[in-house]
Amino acid sequence: MQRRQFIFTGAATALFAGIGCTPTSHSMSPVVHAPAGSMQGHNVDGVYRFLGIPYAEPPFGELRWRPPLRRQPWSGVLRATNYGPICPQTGGLVSDDLIEGEDCLNLNVWTPDPGARDLPVMVWAHGGGQTSGTGANPLYDGGHFAREGVVLVTCNRRLGAEGFLYLEEFFGEGVGPGNLGIQDLVMVLQWVTDNISVFGGDPNNITLFGESGGAAATQAVIATPGSKGLVAKAILQSGGHGVQRPDTATAIAEHVTQQLNVGKGDLDALRQVPWQQFVEIYPDLESRTDWARPQIYLPVVNAHMPVHPVDAPHAGIGLDIDYLIGSCRDEANFFSAFMDLQGSQFERRARQVVAAAGASWDDVLARYAQLRPELDTEECFNAALGDMWFRLPSLRIAQGHQRHSKRNTYVYLFEWSSPLIGAAHALDLMVFGNGLALPFLGAFKGYEQTATMMRKAWVAFAASGSPQVQGQVWPPYDDKQVTFSIDRSPSLLGRSYRQQFPLLEPVIRRNWLTAGL
Repeated sequence: MQRRQFIFTGAATALFAGIGCTPTSHSMSPVVHAPAGSMQGHNVDGVYRFLGIPYAEPPFGELRWRPPLRRQPWSGVLRATNYGPICPQTGGLVSDDLIEGEDCLNLNVWTPDPGARDLPVMVWAHGGGQTSGTGANPLYDGGHFAREGVVLVTCNRRLGAEGFLYLEEFFGEGVGPGNLGIQDLVMVLQWVTDNISVFGGDPNNITLFGESGGAAATQAVIATPGSKGLVAKAILQSGGHGVQRPDTATAIAEHVTQQLNVGKGDLDALRQVPWQQFVEIYPDLESRTDWARPQIYLPVVNAHMPVHPVDAPHAGIGLDIDYLIGSCRDEANFFSAFMDLQGSQFERRARQVVAAAGASWDDVLARYAQLRPELDTEECFNAALGDMWFRLPSLRIAQGHQRHSKRNTYVYLFEWSSPLIGAAHALDLMVFGNGLALPFLGAFKGYEQTATMMRKAWVAFAASGSPQVQGQVWPPYDDKQVTFSIDRSPSLLGRSYRQQFPLLEPVIRRNWLTAGL
């Protein structure tokens, strides 16, 4: 394994370190005939897989830093039995089995029966902090979802500089608009809408879901005008919903182009820079404190995405879809296993945002210590930081959708605890049934029942707009702020679990763009 260091280490580790089952039983070679072209997949343990399907033209050369261009239909039969290249990774872990390449905009489909009709469709947006990740991660194998009656799609999207470098101020409108990775996801949804019926899926019932950076990307897609009508339902797992304002994104782009000795307006020169050089200069970007961000490359709020995604439901966006949204109880424990959070960009930015909302970060920590005496000082710090970066934006989205939409809103708190780091970020990836996200938990086997329960709830939501758990009613989120606890024994939580939040409530109520998040 090749190691690349970046600020969102935990997200990258979750991405590539999944300990899971590798399909071994292969049979049959089904062929489907779609508007995009004919494809030959294979049957693995009773599930039909079609891998490495191109959905857009390679985003390099003249198409570099341009919106995705739909792939032209191919002639003959595409052999779709192996994963395609993954998009260049700015950070994280890269498996020797996965090759970074320019022709990386491809997707993968799992289906229980290509001859079926109107099965619910679920499109997965991988995590990785918008700098790493791939739909080819074995942790995201869709076999278990397919056996539950779902057509599941994973995909690659542009990441890091290729997907989020904001260049319009230097090279003109439409060049590097700061959200090309989000536009790639919209193109995936368009491709799925046009082609998924030949795999047995219902193009009118598409659920977009993701975890961490994938949840943030999901909400950014919903906040993007071009996505309207493509998504029927959304599931957001532990989204860290950061974005950039154009001024910050422009400053970053100016620094990057200077580092690469590319002059303003010289787009040809920029296009000729090998993508590996953007990887090489990333440590310099993340070491700087003047931008005060835990992440460098993020979607940009501009004409292409005019509203901060967290504020979208409050602005009347996404009110025509059903929502299932939540976070993990001990989010920050994941990151503290790999880095010192004290004094990090996470804490520095939290202090700034809380102060701007009229509160004190030190008072917030004191409140957590008072209300959660079972936690030591570091655990209280992690709890507050995890709530700040993950649970609060999730709750603002949920509150906005519940107040302004007539569609369903469901909220959960993932509380299944691992033996070493509690209910940490990324452990909810167990929903795929392929193992746990952290390698040092790979031998732990006590997750299967919870994973199955969680997956069945997700599938029920995708099918009907209502998550269902055997033996337990899951009511919609309402003014009582009822939240479902996903644990070994599922239960309902009322307002009491949020008692530590009063000092953070001003952050929830603020416009997320003015809050600087």
